[in-house]
Amino acid sequence: MPRRQPPRDHGVRVLIVELVLPILLGLLAAALVVGTIVRAVRAPKGERLREAFSPLMGAGETYQELHTGQKGLHDSVIESIQESEVRPSRTDGDDR
Repeated sequence: MPRRQPPRDHGVRVLIVELVLPILLGLLAAALVVGTIVRAVRAPKGERLREAFSPLMGAGETYQELHTGQKGLHDSVIESIQESEVRPSRTDGDDR
């Protein structure tokens, strides 16, 4: 059985996979690191970690919402607060 010849654009595919994609992924990683550091430096003292990583956590939560189809933590907390305002708990009247 004769060997198959690689397609004519094989060299271009190899170039893209071995050179272009790693460069683009490196640039993306560098942009994320630089953006996180800039947000951490500009944030007020005491809130640096939360301020620096909040965009990444928000993106992760959105991904999880889309992937699982469930509500995220932010939406769940808002819904819980709204329900507690409509229907007070048993301990709400004990503040007298």
